[in-house]
Amino acid sequence: MEKVISILMLVSIAWIAPCLVQGQTKDIGAIGSFSLSKDFGRIWSVKMEQELRFNKRLTTYDRSLTSIAVDYSFFRKAMKASLDYDFIHQRQNEIFEFRQRSSFSLSAKYDIDAFEFEFRTRGQSTWRDEKRGDYKFNPKYVWRNKLECAYKIFGSPVKPFISSEIFCPLNSVHGFFMDGYRFTLGAKYRINIRTSMSFLVRYDQDVQQANPKGILYGGLGWNYKL
Repeated sequence: MEKVISILMLVSIAWIAPCLVQGQTKDIGAIGSFSLSKDFGRIWSVKMEQELRFNKRLTTYDRSLTSIAVDYSFFRKAMKASLDYDFIHQRQNEIFEFRQRSSFSLSAKYDIDAFEFEFRTRGQSTWRDEKRGDYKFNPKYVWRNKLECAYKIFGSPVKPFISSEIFCPLNSVHGFFMDGYRFTLGAKYRINIRTSMSFLVRYDQDVQQANPKGILYGGLGWNYKL
């Protein structure tokens, strides 16, 4: 067990350290969330989540995201299709605006002994407030791809995980390219059959942009299953 945790930590440091030493990390932030979920039979589930995000060295409220998601599992729960709707209140150029986002994703899981691998591909569209800015493309379409590896500790309520994700806009003036990536290291803790918590450290980095931003987040989430 100690060897597995050491490997995960070394891989995480190898991923995140180059970003930090490049001097691109300009901020530290925090993410807090709570969610409610409900299963309907063995293949359908619904989840509602509220997230708050802070930046500027933890001193400034940056974003609120309220979401509802419907999931459909198939192939003996090895694959899942999800439809999400998000309502966003976000700071943009020191002015807050409301945004709406819809997304559709497909994910697949594969277990190797105690390791659990999951790949998710997601297409999303975000509608922005034209009264708050001049947007050349509205809605904005983004294609996201995420790979996650978790380790199931036998007899333990703790499940550590590590993931990476890339973001590719589909309708920008520059065409199709990658404009950001995300690395996450965390753990899920099962309190009881209905309640769990998640802890994470996440690094977000813009790339191939005029003023690329990097931010390191600490996160805490609470989840309850109805």
